[in-house]
Amino acid sequence: MKYAVIVTPEAQSNISAAYDYIAERSPRNAGKWLRGLYKQIDGLEAFPRRFGDAREQSHFPNEIRQLVYKSHRIIFTIDEPTKTVHVVYVRHGKRRGVGEPTDDI
Repeated sequence: MKYAVIVTPEAQSNISAAYDYIAERSPRNAGKWLRGLYKQIDGLEAFPRRFGDAREQSHFPNEIRQLVYKSHRIIFTIDEPTKTVHVVYVRHGKRRGVGEPTDDI
């Protein structure tokens, strides 16, 4: 059974910011990156549980998983009753995880 895949406004904003950053440095690669990213997101409709837990798991009450695409992590949740995958964030792999504390004092 296929899952519906929904990209949240937060994730869409993350994608737009990443695209803009890449496009400033390499316009030709930005489009290729974006097409590849959406291909990975679309692939979540089949067996989304094949991907492991996101490193933020301990900061969320519900299950949260990740798919790594190039230098970015596609962070998503799975709603089994409705067979829906919600892409909640797209973050660069070097960025601190969502909900992780800062080292600032």
